[in-house]
Amino acid sequence: MAEDDTPRDALQRDDEPLRVQNEQLRRELAELRQALARREPDPSSLPASPQRAACPDADGEQRREHAMRQAVDLLRAVVEAAPMMFFVKDTEGRYILANGYFLRWTGLTWDQIAGKTDHELFPRERADTFLASDSEALTTGRTIEWEESAVLPDGQLRHFAVIKFALRDANGELQGICGISTDISSSRRAEEENRLLQAEIIRAQEMSLRALSTPLMPIAKGVIVMPLIGNVDQRRAQRVLETLLTGIVTHEAGKVILDITGVPVVDTEVANALLRTAQAVKLLGATVILTGIQPKIAQTLVELGADLSSIVTRATLESGIAHALDR
Repeated sequence: MAEDDTPRDALQRDDEPLRVQNEQLRRELAELRQALARREPDPSSLPASPQRAACPDADGEQRREHAMRQAVDLLRAVVEAAPMMFFVKDTEGRYILANGYFLRWTGLTWDQIAGKTDHELFPRERADTFLASDSEALTTGRTIEWEESAVLPDGQLRHFAVIKFALRDANGELQGICGISTDISSSRRAEEENRLLQAEIIRAQEMSLRALSTPLMPIAKGVIVMPLIGNVDQRRAQRVLETLLTGIVTHEAGKVILDITGVPVVDTEVANALLRTAQAVKLLGATVILTGIQPKIAQTLVELGADLSSIVTRATLESGIAHALDR
């Protein structure tokens, strides 16, 4: 040992080759481990042992069965809770399923309908209708839809939208018929109410138009005025007559002023209507005062040979009112 070396320095020099060798060994060990990892097979790729092959994926099978049971239970809950009638019949027409809604509306229990046909449960006429729709759905393979009305056990008349379709298994074999019936009574009531309201509106509009086309105004005791504006056809002439006769009775009128200032044309039909009106008014003990006769209208009446002898005529409405009020 050199004079200036300490014992510690001397030991480090002696250990140096050993440290280098250990480092080399650690590197080689790491490389061996990596190579081993690359050569080691994945456990999932190993062939199944005889015991494993005999019982393939038992946990997965259980999960699938559990999921299937859950799906069936969920479907059963949906059918039972749905606010509509669900029912299933086999190919012979026997009931094999019905939800609570169906039982409540029919007033039957499951024990009463299980395995029974429609002819055993309902009147013959209704059963024949059910059977006909079943047969159509089964033979055509189409979904059948229609609406029907029925008086239920509670005595109420209800309306239903019905759907029927054939049921087949996974192999396409026919299993039976499924029906879904939805109560649409509230919708039908709303439609009927809407129809009645529309009819009432039409009547009200017609009455309003009638009042506008044949206005009747009492101007004094026993005197009423009806001014006419626009063309007068047969229908309007009839309304004029009806309104006048009703007004005479209602107002106890003795004089009726019929002003035709606003009537542009008076033809044979209008002239005859005026004559019929005057005759009818006279039968009720009243007098017709015709006002507003224009020169062209007067000429037309003369050419038509209209007999206005039973009608008092005045040139203007004012003169007609003055005549009517002349006591």
